[in-house]
Amino acid sequence: MANVKISQLTAKGSNLVASDRVAIAQDDGGGTFSSKYVLGSEIQNRGFNNQTNDYTLVLTDAYKIVEMDKSTAVTLSVPRNVNVPFPIGTEIKIAQLGAGQVTISPLSTVTIRSNGGKNKTTAQYSVATLVKRDVNEWYLYDDITT
Repeated sequence: MANVKISQLTAKGSNLVASDRVAIAQDDGGGTFSSKYVLGSEIQNRGFNNQTNDYTLVLTDAYKIVEMDKSTAVTLSVPRNVNVPFPIGTEIKIAQLGAGQVTISPLSTVTIRSNGGKNKTTAQYSVATLVKRDVNEWYLYDDITT
């Protein structure tokens, strides 16, 4: 297959839905390609969800930025898979919009893995990233502290 510029591809436009699979190929370096894909939810425009109090993530937060906008400390809870079945690989950004530090807290049976057990945003305008790596397990990284 010849190289094709992205601008030459036919766009699906606003009809792209979260479950759509967009095919891509990965070159193994030896002339062989393995099929890969990304989901529509990973390439749709990222939206915002503004919260002004403690908040528990919901399925529609997938691939969005959850803004926590409070002047005092606030908690963002990560729910169990049985209650909110985010697909593995789901990414969610958490932004500390207000002055109140955000604590990212796992609910019962959920594990959050981060460097040094960090689970709070650093300061106003900090952004943390959650990525679901297994059924009840998430990575947390970016601008975080203990």
